[in-house]
Amino acid sequence: MTERSQLAIKLIATHIILPVVLLIVCFFTNNDALLTLTIAQTFLCILYLAGYWEFFEICFRIQFCGLIQVALLIIFIFKMQYDFFFPSNLYIVIFLSLIQLFLFYKLFNIFLVIFKKDSPSLEIEFPFRQGDYLITDGGNSKISRLMNYHYYSPVHKRNKTNNSMTFAVDIVRIAHGGYQFFLPDENGQYPVFGVNIYCPMAGEVIKVVNDIPDNEPYSGNYQYNTGNTVVIKNGTYFLILGHLKMNSIVVNEGDNIKANDLIGSAGNSGWTERPHLHMQLINSLSKNYWNGTGVAIRFLDKNLYKNRLIEI
Repeated sequence: MTERSQLAIKLIATHIILPVVLLIVCFFTNNDALLTLTIAQTFLCILYLAGYWEFFEICFRIQFCGLIQVALLIIFIFKMQYDFFFPSNLYIVIFLSLIQLFLFYKLFNIFLVIFKKDSPSLEIEFPFRQGDYLITDGGNSKISRLMNYHYYSPVHKRNKTNNSMTFAVDIVRIAHGGYQFFLPDENGQYPVFGVNIYCPMAGEVIKVVNDIPDNEPYSGNYQYNTGNTVVIKNGTYFLILGHLKMNSIVVNEGDNIKANDLIGSAGNSGWTERPHLHMQLINSLSKNYWNGTGVAIRFLDKNLYKNRLIEI
């Protein structure tokens, strides 16, 4: 089975089939109906906030989750009329309560990622212009893997880069009008591919990689690196912009650049299965910045958290 097929099955199972199954369970459950409805409601909130909605149309999240929410409300009203909330037995109540507590814990962490102002943090300029952009992973990944996979990623842990990636951000562009193909197999079908990237903070360019071919989407066997990359240093801060398009970078090592200067174009090079921009900020006292500490990135005084839509 191809990587694309595996991802498609996983997305459809978790984002569409599972919510519908929970809805059906709530409808047919009489005993413990209140607990099952609460579990389904909490799961829906988690899915809405932390799901990988970049692969669907941008309006699909609101439409689908809104439909499930209305159905849950109707079931709740129906169950309330017939007094179907009474518990069955103690063991089932304990089991369902533990599931609910676990989901509440995950939801609480998601809200922390969205609203907590981590320190230190740096306000940056957004690296894109004119368009609608979606943060696909972002925020404090130590707090919630659902919002940002970078810190707990096995491959990053093996290579001891995960600590510097605590606040790493992945960004894609949303097609005009919200429509886009589902898991396209060509780079050019991704709205972010080839879009200009601009400097998020002033500093000195200390590293440029510009000659790595762009991957075919979901082709597997990716090299573990950030592909075509620009690293900008300002004091002890190192800003990494990765996965750029081959031969698109217009700055050179040793250049002193300002915020909003043109850097290059978004691509699909390095350890990446589809076009996007990888951006991370590191605080390091040595040139070996990959061993440094990740720093929170903010834009317009808000965290760059997963599923934040930014209109430029």
